[in-house]
Amino acid sequence: MATVEVRLDTRELLRIAKGLNANVDDVLGILAHQIEGISKALAPVDTGALKSSINTKRVKNNYWRVQDGVEYGIYQELGTSRGVPPHPFMVPAAEKVAKDLSDGQIWRRIFS
Repeated sequence: MATVEVRLDTRELLRIAKGLNANVDDVLGILAHQIEGISKALAPVDTGALKSSINTKRVKNNYWRVQDGVEYGIYQELGTSRGVPPHPFMVPAAEKVAKDLSDGQIWRRIFS
């Protein structure tokens, strides 16, 4: 199964979290679950299998993975060379969370 991996540079997150005396792993988990929720909302639905297969998993300390569990998820995200158009759901979700992170919306929700 093909995968798409989105990496976030967490150096700024680590700096901010240290200043707030927060547990970085907890914050990353919150962010990962937000990406999961948004990607489920954006996922195209035919049978619902793709949407229901999206999950968040803590791999190890400070490392979380949001992924879909169907073989065709990558083709929905990126499209195919045979003319199936892309229906992105993971990348826009990560971009939305990153935008909210940079403008402070997530921090207000986490620490208010």
